[in-house]
Amino acid sequence: MRNSCYLASLYNRKQSIALPFILMGLLLGIASCNALKSALTVQPGKQFELGGNQNGAFTVQVNNVGNVPVTISERKANGQSEVLGTFRPGDRQTVRFESGSAALVDNASSRPARLDLVVTGDKDLSMKEIPRK
Repeated sequence: MRNSCYLASLYNRKQSIALPFILMGLLLGIASCNALKSALTVQPGKQFELGGNQNGAFTVQVNNVGNVPVTISERKANGQSEVLGTFRPGDRQTVRFESGSAALVDNASSRPARLDLVVTGDKDLSMKEIPRK
C-alpha cells in the first residue's frame, strides 16, 4: 500500500510541474485564434485588396515568401491612397491600417507573388483581386 501511495504522490507532483506548461500552451493557442493567417498569391499584373468599409482598424504582418517584390499601399476611407513600401523577397514587416481603409498588395511583375499574412484587429474584412491602377 505504501508503494502505491508513493507512486500516486509522484504522479501528482509530475502533473503539478507540467500544469504551467500546459496552461501556457493553451493560452498561446487561444491567443493565436485571434489572428487570421493566410498564404496569399497575387497573380502577375494584379492587385489584391484586403479590407475597406470595416468598423475597426487592423494590423497585417507581411512576410514576402515569394521571388518577386510587391508594393503595399493603404487606401483610406476618404479614397486617398498612400504607398507604404515595397516588400522584396524575404522582407517581413508589420503594417497598421485605419478603420475603413483597405490594404492593397500590388504585383507589377510577370510572375506570381507569394506572401504569408497574419491579420489581427478587425477581421471582418473583404478580400478580392482587383485590376491594377
